[in-house]
Amino acid sequence: MRHVAPRVFIYMLAFATAACATGVPSRGATGVYAARPPPIVQKLDGRAGGSASGPPWSWMDREQLRPDTGAQSEEELLDWLIVGDPAQRAEAQVRLLPLGASLLPRLEALATRARDDEARSGLLEFIQILTRRRIHPDLLGDHPELSALSAKAVARGQGLVAFWETEPATRELVEELPVMPCGVGPRPDSRLVIQGRRLQELRDKLGTLGGLAIPGLERLLASHSATVRLQGVVLAAALGLRPSPAALERLQRDPGEVELEARYADSMFVPGANLGSHRSKVSVSKRAFLVAQRLDGSRREVHENDAAVLRIEDGIIEWLGAVRAAAEDDSTRTFDWLSGDLTNSFRLTGGWGATDAQQYWNRVRPAWRLFWMTVGPRPDDYRRDEWFALLNSRDGFQVRQEPRSGDETVFRIAAPTRVEAELVTFPRGANDPVVVQSGVLPFTLSSKELVHALGIRLRSGGDWVDSGPIFAPPHGGRMTVWLQPELFLRYLKEHPAKP
Repeated sequence: MRHVAPRVFIYMLAFATAACATGVPSRGATGVYAARPPPIVQKLDGRAGGSASGPPWSWMDREQLRPDTGAQSEEELLDWLIVGDPAQRAEAQVRLLPLGASLLPRLEALATRARDDEARSGLLEFIQILTRRRIHPDLLGDHPELSALSAKAVARGQGLVAFWETEPATRELVEELPVMPCGVGPRPDSRLVIQGRRLQELRDKLGTLGGLAIPGLERLLASHSATVRLQGVVLAAALGLRPSPAALERLQRDPGEVELEARYADSMFVPGANLGSHRSKVSVSKRAFLVAQRLDGSRREVHENDAAVLRIEDGIIEWLGAVRAAAEDDSTRTFDWLSGDLTNSFRLTGGWGATDAQQYWNRVRPAWRLFWMTVGPRPDDYRRDEWFALLNSRDGFQVRQEPRSGDETVFRIAAPTRVEAELVTFPRGANDPVVVQSGVLPFTLSSKELVHALGIRLRSGGDWVDSGPIFAPPHGGRMTVWLQPELFLRYLKEHPAKP
């Protein structure tokens, strides 16, 4: 047998089902969004991951994700901010966000002629994103139309904070201490977790205002109460809001200390251990320093010769963080999955080879629209298995993984037509793959032993076409792979296994 080179590992996590896609563009699409319809897909089953007898999605031909053509000027992108198609608005927001304060005069002109409710709502949405970290809301004061458009949201934030100042709640934060084995690097900083219901509600309400919550937030940061100032610092971190430099500098010299309940975090090193809790004193200045460091820092080291795609991806991730709703304390991991999965998906649909932003968006826009139709940007709406099943359908396979239910691993392969196939595995330390099952699909592999990476080969005429994607079924769980033989064979032939 020829060597089958493992290339693509598929790791799936089970979530509830995503919203069904319709394939119908939203009202108000313009330019390339109006000229070309989005990919058409259909959810075949409303339950999570599809049904036992069929895949989650209809099969999508790769032609549906072919690149767009053309170019957009900054002026055209500004017009996109007030259209009805949410994917089109979002692309404009991502591409314009790095321009920051230089956009304000043109946004003022746009606000002057955007008089219908839908257009003004779209413009306000971008202002809430822009003021989150790029510009301070005070700068809107020099632009009467933008100031008037934002006034209601700013007043809403001020009102929420005024109520909090009148009736603050003191026992709303808990210090969560990390657990690490002895002698393993420096101990990371503890986390301040919002535990109280009232502070959670304040966070969620301020979160709907984007950066226009900052004037209200800065009232908390200037409070005479150290407890309220610390709560303001925690809210700034939770919502990703950048207060003014003067406010951050003042807080980093703040002498206040707040006594909090401290408890140890759950840890892989001491799973399920009850290490008890105690009281500790938390420094306002130290927490303000950590927040300033986080807001000013970059998610990766930036170099002058970075590929254009890396800078574009940084902008997408910043935008995702700006538009997500006020997050629950345990949603960071889901958001990291969402941002990483989205940018990696765009790389696989041609984004990685792009040399500038225009070429990048022409290549990834069909997948971007597909993402908006089926997922949307909110972490609590993201279903990882749904997204990858849909994206992989263009290559002729879809995957569903079920949670662990015993000590037996079950790996099932199904196809709508009978096709001859082999299932191969790649034992650790072995130079060549080993055939573990062969026959006519569908068939199922059941094993009580740990199953390593698995690949699928198909018979095409008299030849075997080597496996491309490599599947990693969960130990003690069940994974089903549905194949569309024609699409899958084309994918394997276009991605030949390396000897």
